[in-house]
Amino acid sequence: MIKKLIFGILIFVVAVQLSAQENGTTISVDKLQQIMKTKTAGVNTISCDFIQDKHMEYLETVITSKGKLFFDKSNRLRWEYKEPFEYLITINNGKFTIKTDGETSNYDIESNQMFSKVSELIISSVNGTIFTDENFNVKAYERDTQYHIFLEPKVAELKEVLNKIEMLIAKKDFSVDRVIMFEMDDNYTEINFINKKFNENLPDHIFSAK
Repeated sequence: MIKKLIFGILIFVVAVQLSAQENGTTISVDKLQQIMKTKTAGVNTISCDFIQDKHMEYLETVITSKGKLFFDKSNRLRWEYKEPFEYLITINNGKFTIKTDGETSNYDIESNQMFSKVSELIISSVNGTIFTDENFNVKAYERDTQYHIFLEPKVAELKEVLNKIEMLIAKKDFSVDRVIMFEMDDNYTEINFINKKFNENLPDHIFSAK
C-alpha cells in the first residue's frame, strides 16, 4: 500500500511540463544547471498557484485540480490541492506528512529510505537539481523564452509508472512554468504554475499539516 502511495505521489508531484517535439538548440545539462544555480542564488522562497490536468485514456473529459505550492530554501515544502478535493503534502524538519480526508500520516524521512527518496525527488524538482538525478537520463533544449527539459527514468521502479517527464523553464526568472508526466500507457498529467511570487516571507505554520 505504501509503495502504491509513493508512486501516486510521484505522479502528482514530480510531474511538470509541455508535450512538444524535440526542437530548439541543444544545451548541455551541466551548463543549464550552472546557469540556473547562478540565476536563482538569491531566491529564498517561492509561492504559486497550480492547475493540474489529468488526461485519462478511457475518459473523454480532463480531470482538473487546483491548489497552491510553497517552498523555501531550507527544503521545506507545502503542496496543497484545494479543488475539487483536499490533499496535502508537507516536508519539514525531516518529516514527510500526508493529509487527506481529515487524516494525517507522518513519516520520518531519515529512517525510511523510500520516503527519503521521494522527498529528495520532490525538492529537486523544485530547486532544479533533478537535472542531474542519477535516476533519470536528461536532455535539454534552449528556445527563445524557455528551456525544454526531457527526463527519462533509468531505474526499474520508476519505469513501471513513468515513461518520461517534460519541463518548461522560463528564461525570465528560471522558474518552472509547466511540467508534464507521461505514464506507460496514454495517460499523462500536466501541471501549470501561475501567479509565482519570490522571496515573500513564509511563516512557519505554512509548512505544518495542521
